[in-house]
Parts: sequence; C-alpha cells; structure tokens
Amino acid sequence: MKIFTKPTSTRQPKLAMVLFAAVFSMFLSACSKNETEAPAISGLMIVNASPGAGTYNVYINDVSSSVNQKGALPFMGTVAPYFNITPGANKIKFTTSSNTASVFTETTNLDKDKAYSYFLINDVPNLSGLLMQDDLSLSSSEKGFIRFVNLIPDAGTLDLVVSGSTTLVGGKAFKTASDFITADAKNYDLQLLDKASGTIVATKKNVTITAGKMYTVVAGGMIQPSDVQHAARIELITNK
Repeated sequence: MKIFTKPTSTRQPKLAMVLFAAVFSMFLSACSKNETEAPAISGLMIVNASPGAGTYNVYINDVSSSVNQKGALPFMGTVAPYFNITPGANKIKFTTSSNTASVFTETTNLDKDKAYSYFLINDVPNLSGLLMQDDLSLSSSEKGFIRFVNLIPDAGTLDLVVSGSTTLVGGKAFKTASDFITADAKNYDLQLLDKASGTIVATKKNVTITAGKMYTVVAGGMIQPSDVQHAARIELITNK
C-alpha cells in the first residue's frame, strides 16, 4: 500500500502545477490584450468664426471646465486646438466669456479615429455651427496643403486667388469648403473675389505656406458689417 501511495502523491502536485500554469497564462494573455486595446477616440478643433464682437467659452457634454484653456475664443483668433473626445454623440455648448448660460448648443456625431474642425458661424441671435472632417494623413517634404472655406454669411460665391494671378480654389458658397490641395511652399498674397462680379472682397499679404503643413484658409466676417461686426477678411488656421 505504501509503495502504491507514494507515486500517486507525487503526480497530483504536478498536475496541479500544470493547471495553474495554464490558468495563469490565460490570465496574463487577457491582461495583455486589455492593456494594448486603446480606447477609441476622435480629435476636435473649435474655431470662433462668428462675425460678431462676442468672445466665447466652449464646454463639451456639460463638463464644468471649458476646452479653451487660453481664454475665451475671439473672432478668428486663438482656436481651441485638437483635443481628444469620445466618438459618437457629443454636446458642444458656447457661452459668453462672463456667463455660463448657453448662447448656442448643438449635438454632433463624430466617427472614431477621425479629426474634425467645428466652426461657430453666423451671429447672435442666429448662431449655428459647421462641422468639417479633417483628413490629416496627407504628407509631403516639398509641398504644403491648403483648403478653402467660405464662412461669410452675406457673401455670394467666392474664389480664392493668388493676388493678380492664379485661382487656387473657385466657386465656394457660404458654408462650403474645398478638399485639401497641394501648394508650393512659399509666401502668397491671397485675395477673395466675388465670383459673379470679380470684386475683391478681402486681401491678406505674406501668407506663409510651409512644406508638410496643412492649413485651412477661412473667409470670415461680413461684406457689409454693422458697427459691432467684423469686416470680411482672410485668416489662416494651421491643422497640422
């Protein structure tokens, strides 16, 4: 009996060790998988393109802190640069710089692993928003990339041209934008032209396009501004 019992007692711990090793290996595999699966995110940039005199704070999904860390957003000035945001439905709320009450709120839907620019447009009491997807995958060691968006509420269809020369992007109505196009890396004098009349709406000189960079050229303001509105102008926003 003793001779039979001894081998049995040595085999059971070995079997237990094998099972333990297998379970531990599965545990490590599960932990490793969970650690490498990063949560899905989107990227969002916010720009105040409303032609009025107001400056705005921006809140996402009723979080108490604003996303604009460098102060309330002025017209076509400092932007809230790309920040991580959960894909799906997100509520974007704008307030004045001195009050937390909403002056405009909109829910947007964002796809995962995509970058977006959100523009506050029009003027109080008719504020609205424009969401644009940004393809930031373009790259070049020799060229820059630009797109053109017309955000002037009282403008007709506009062309973006190099002063006295080439049309870069033609025929953009209010709230429409071009795709990103390549541009030589150099300085430009840019003009906005009313497509129907050829009238110069705005000019911006010495606009620098750098190789590998991506920019949005924004037509903002008003053709016929009131005393508390900004006149039509060209601004350059760096996307990447």
